[in-house]
Amino acid sequence: MVANELRAEAMRRNLSIGELADRIGISRETLWRRLKNPGSFKISEIRAIQEALCLNPEQVHSLFFSEGFLKETKGA
Repeated sequence: MVANELRAEAMRRNLSIGELADRIGISRETLWRRLKNPGSFKISEIRAIQEALCLNPEQVHSLFFSEGFLKETKGA
């Protein structure tokens, strides 16, 4: 779910996942691993994603700290 939503946000801004990875300063492989396991994102990476995608605080919360995200990262 987080992966799909993040990809959609990147696409809305005409960015590929590779370009997003470059903008946030991590390798493409690392970003793909994080997308497969969203609970592994570091706070600094979340902030960098927020800046790169021009997300407001509510969007960040919805993507990374919502109830759905918490269930996803716990495997529920």
